[in-house]
Amino acid sequence: MLPRWRAISLAALAAAALGCEAMENSLLRRPAGERLYRKHCASCHGIDGSGNTPLGMANPLNDLIDDMWKHGGDAGSMQVVIRDGVLGSMPAHPELTDLEIRQIVDHVLKLGGRSRGPR
Repeated sequence: MLPRWRAISLAALAAAALGCEAMENSLLRRPAGERLYRKHCASCHGIDGSGNTPLGMANPLNDLIDDMWKHGGDAGSMQVVIRDGVLGSMPAHPELTDLEIRQIVDHVLKLGGRSRGPR
């Protein structure tokens, strides 16, 4: 028989492992654009696009849902900014494919209550 503290520790580890697996499965069910956005953009722009993060609050342009865009809020302009970045304020993401960038743009538009419209 295990000592009580060891049994509690094992139970806590098992619960944590199940929680991590459930969280991972939940993330995998999200649309590709949301997963990519969370991986590459959310640390500055926030999960909800509001820019309310420690990194994002220093720059009011990090708010993606207020409809104020310095470099253009249309899908084409967003794609260029994501791919090429903005010197001194946003890193470039040349590692992303055109499809991945479009998926991120679609997610950003959705966050702001807009859609890309006909393609």
